[in-house]
Order: sequence, then structure tokens, then C-alpha cells
Amino acid sequence: MTKYRFSDGAAIVFGGSGGLGSGIVDLLSKCGTDVAFTYLNNEEAAKENISKIEENGQKGFSSSVDLLDASKVESFVKSSQKEFGRIHSVVFATGPFLHIMPILDANPEDVYKTLDTDIKGFYHVLRSVVPVLKEGGGGSITALTTAAIHKYISTDGLSSVPKSGVQHLCTAISREEGHNGIRANCVAVGLIAVGLSQEIDSPPGGILDQWMQQVPLGRAGAPEELFDTVVFLASENAGYISGQSIPVDGGYSA
Repeated sequence: MTKYRFSDGAAIVFGGSGGLGSGIVDLLSKCGTDVAFTYLNNEEAAKENISKIEENGQKGFSSSVDLLDASKVESFVKSSQKEFGRIHSVVFATGPFLHIMPILDANPEDVYKTLDTDIKGFYHVLRSVVPVLKEGGGGSITALTTAAIHKYISTDGLSSVPKSGVQHLCTAISREEGHNGIRANCVAVGLIAVGLSQEIDSPPGGILDQWMQQVPLGRAGAPEELFDTVVFLASENAGYISGQSIPVDGGYSA
């Protein structure tokens, strides 16, 4: 296993109890950094993640946080800073359940909720973590988005439209906060054999089959291939990479 370099302090993972977030939390701790992470309702998964972090010889801290509540996001970030002293990396690995359908056929309330959860939630995260990163002399922000940002696939608008907003927020931070030593990047997630893509109800010939037919490598990505990319971008190994969106999609977006 490649061990990515991190300075003293801790990483924060927003959405650390899901299939993708849990794997990122585990790899971060295996690389020798303490980890604070949020969850919404899955307290059992959060407890399992804390156990894994401790088994990896690091300290963990978790809390249930609704990202639409800016005050709770800020409180969590401050508590994490108090717990670990310095925050060097932030990963945004959360997102709502995917409703796969033509965007104009979607329930308007689902559209509003998805936009809020992704864009408003990430904005609240940025408002809270950027001052803390600046205080610590800089650091990294890595957000998970979707490969559909780079190459749209029919009926994926409820994923790609909000995640495009997340990507542009990252671009803004990379340009506006780079002089403070803050890097911001996105990982555009393709078909990975864990996480939300496995929860999509897609019949034969549906969106998942259509997507797979356009993947040159002809397979879904292994979870570890995604986790490695995220943790690499978060780490000091990627110290001169900022403002980028890196697809992990088997060539789908090429």
C-alpha cells in the first residue's frame, strides 16, 4: 500500500459513514493521520469507523451533522480543531440518494433537495473549513463529484447538475485561496463497485448498462482505486495540484 504523506494534525471527512466515505476514512488513518468525520443517521457505521481508525493506530472523532444547518457544520469543525489542534485536509464525500430520470420528470421537491444538499451543503462546509485551514497555514479540500460532469449521460441530471456547482465552488476556492496555501480539487466518480452507484435501480438496458458500454476498460472501478485517488489529492504528495477535476471512470469521459 502506498502511504501518502500528511503533516501533523487531522483530516475531516464530511459523509464519512457511507460506502465511499468509510473507505476514505480507513485509508486516511492507515496513512498515519487522525480523522474526524460526519454522518447523518448511520451511527452504527460511524462506530465501526472509529474502531477501524483506532485499530490503525490513530484517533477518531465523529458527530451527526446536517450539512444544511450552517451552525452545526461550524460547530463540528471547531470541535474537530479543538480535538486535534490542526486540520490539514478536508474531504467532501456526501450527497443525496440519486434519482435517475429525465430532469424535467423529477419531483420538483427532489430537485430542490438535491441542489440544496450538494451546493448549499458544500458551501456551508467551505465557509467553516477555509478559515481553519488558513489558520493552520494551508491545506487541501477534495470533493467527490460525478464523471457525468465531463460527459453527460441521459437521465443523470439530478447528479451532474448539482455536482457541477460543487466543482465550480472548488475552482473558486483554488483561485481565491491559493495564496493562503489552500488547494481544492474534485474527483469525478464513475461506476465504482461500492457507494451510491450500487444503489441505483437500473433495469437491463438502463443507465448503468448504458454507462458501462461507454467505459473503455469494460468494468466497474474497484473501491480502492477511488480511495487512492482521493487520499492522494488530499495528501502532500499532490502539493502542486489544485483547481483540477480528476475523473476516476475507466476512461468513460475520454
